[in-house]
Amino acid sequence: MHTQYVFLISLAWLLFSGCAESQPASTPSAAPQEGVVQSAADSAAIAAKAKILAYPPLSDDNCEAFLSQWEPDDPGALIQVDTKYGPMTLELFEDVPLHAANFRYKVQRGYYRPSEFVRIVPEFVVQGGNSEDPRAQEMRWLIGKHTLPSEFSEKHRHVRGAVAMGRTYKGNPDKRSASYDFYIVVGRNVSSMELQQIEREKGITYSEAQKARYLAEGGTPHLDNEHTVFGRLVDGWDVLDQLSQVPTDESDWPLQRLEMRVSAVN
Repeated sequence: MHTQYVFLISLAWLLFSGCAESQPASTPSAAPQEGVVQSAADSAAIAAKAKILAYPPLSDDNCEAFLSQWEPDDPGALIQVDTKYGPMTLELFEDVPLHAANFRYKVQRGYYRPSEFVRIVPEFVVQGGNSEDPRAQEMRWLIGKHTLPSEFSEKHRHVRGAVAMGRTYKGNPDKRSASYDFYIVVGRNVSSMELQQIEREKGITYSEAQKARYLAEGGTPHLDNEHTVFGRLVDGWDVLDQLSQVPTDESDWPLQRLEMRVSAVN
């Protein structure tokens, strides 16, 4: 947003300079034209600043109240993620309200236009949003660096195609979610024995339908009740698989930039 503000000022100055040079200095109409251009530049700059200040910087203290009251321009459940391999369509879960609102809010603010996938692990996840690009860092500063209270649900598990938020593990006993960094589960084969072990260790009770889906499609059940699932992939499975196979370095970072652009589906 700051970049846009500077750009508007620069553009206005160029316009002003061009108008000033197009006529002799003695031309009586030069001063009024200068005033008009300067006024337009001031108005554009004020509008840009007002757009930035229209939203409060989010923090752990105010994000829950803000996201609970915020109303998106497009409240639809579908989100499109455009990639070099094609689009993916995500559905957000309305019964995970804070995480769904948070994702819509970041999309509406243009945070993910563009962003990038920064972690690729075959048979596990494709993860992105927490880019270190200068624009992304500036946007996080403008929107606000914050985390979200967890919203674990027995209805939503880490089956293949689940969409969930990343989080830090160290110093995070409440398992609060990151607010920009999300992932889509690619998944691996899951056995009945593994599900039984997770049920015992975590006190989870999987429904028969959840067990059947894990066994048929795979997933990452060890992440259940560790990360909040707030959506699912509904289209673009081939795109997910292609993304999961791109070459990476030893830290799982893609060797080539994997850009994404995320928008609401109208």
